[in-house]
Amino acid sequence: MNGKFADFVNKKDKKLLLAVIIAAVAVVTAAAVAAGIFFGRRSEKPATAPTADLAVQLSLLTDVSSSDVMITKYYVYGNHLHLEGEVDGAEYPDFSRMGLILRKDDGSEKEITLDCSRNDFGTVFFRSSEYINGGICLDELAEGDFCVLFKIVDGGRKVYTSAAALYDFEAVNYYTVTKNGENRLVNLGFTAYSTGSGILPCLAIKIEKAALPGDVYDIVLDAGHGSGDSGAVYNGHNESDLTIDYAKALKKELESLGLKVKMTREGNEKNGTMTGSAAYSKGGRVEKACLSGAKYCFSIHFNSISGNKKTTAHGFQIYCPCGSDISFAKSVADNVVKTAGTDYSPQEFSRVAPGVYIRTFGKNGVENSKKIAKSYGYEPYDAIKENTTFYYMIRETGGVATGAYIDGRSREFGFNENESRNSVTGLESYLIEIGYICNETDLANILTNRDAYVQAIAAAIAKELGITAK
Repeated sequence: MNGKFADFVNKKDKKLLLAVIIAAVAVVTAAAVAAGIFFGRRSEKPATAPTADLAVQLSLLTDVSSSDVMITKYYVYGNHLHLEGEVDGAEYPDFSRMGLILRKDDGSEKEITLDCSRNDFGTVFFRSSEYINGGICLDELAEGDFCVLFKIVDGGRKVYTSAAALYDFEAVNYYTVTKNGENRLVNLGFTAYSTGSGILPCLAIKIEKAALPGDVYDIVLDAGHGSGDSGAVYNGHNESDLTIDYAKALKKELESLGLKVKMTREGNEKNGTMTGSAAYSKGGRVEKACLSGAKYCFSIHFNSISGNKKTTAHGFQIYCPCGSDISFAKSVADNVVKTAGTDYSPQEFSRVAPGVYIRTFGKNGVENSKKIAKSYGYEPYDAIKENTTFYYMIRETGGVATGAYIDGRSREFGFNENESRNSVTGLESYLIEIGYICNETDLANILTNRDAYVQAIAAAIAKELGITAK
């Protein structure tokens, strides 16, 4: 529910209205499933919400008697669970702060301080992190049953409350990143548990050891261009050949760390099957990434300037999704510059740190998207805003977290759609520009120093995932 609208109705009417909305969404969802339409990532076996023994339910909700929190946004991006929601301020007139509590079946608790704000009408809004790739790191949780609770400090009292979902959010089966040859299955979703005196809605998590299914991966590598699309060309060198060479070398390096890696292309695809316009087709690079179950995606490219002319532009770049914590991307850039004998790109446009960039549509991009829509005869996408992530292999692989929006309305993309655009599970994706193919110094380094680049990127990934190199 829109927070401003909610403030105009009293508490009783608000809860009634929320119940009506939830029921309506559930009916629409059920009808969509019956018709063969699925919200979120497509799956033959959709996940179901966790269950726990009655004794466990009672222990998790032992001091909880209400569900005053309403979750309005919920997704897993990369390896983090992100939550946003609101609380009726009338219940907590002396509200001072709020924490997210992960309560485990053994009685232990972990608290995460929430980023909160309160409007003029008293409604409290919160989020688990200011970043889309922040919140609860699922890979760090131990095996067992958990319940996501909230501790609200209101004057001199501390209240524990569970949470209901505003929408009929899908349950999630998440497999942790492979470490020491092992994985855990994290099953999470909205359910209802017993308090002993009643039933309360809650967000539950169940974690257990599980073998990684054959079609689930840790990392996706996307070798840019290919299948007839050469990308940049300079002095007989095609970008598409270099990207597949680097991606295969990086795959080998990551697999030596025990990671399971999927490629969006192998280098032998038919012409026209892996171009940007075919990205959303069946078997296209976006679909391959979205259906991989992976946590991270890295799209490998080599830079150039218009006309592929010789240039003084040079250096390494890594592009991040809008709204993300750039610490990991900065680690990649720093490691490459330190190890591979290259420099940070001096390009200022979209730069947020040395070698690190976040490119969005911006005002001009929004207007241009409207012109493109008009030229192809379709209604412009309302989802395209100035802060919408520009590069499709970052945006479209992240689902709701990154604002994926391609819905098949345009012949520009052969009327193909990203069927995972509404998914609450997304890959944390980055686009890497190794260097400028049309810069003589960069090109020489690219051709002779591949292993140093690859090892630097792999080492940064291993550090981020807490994996010790063998």
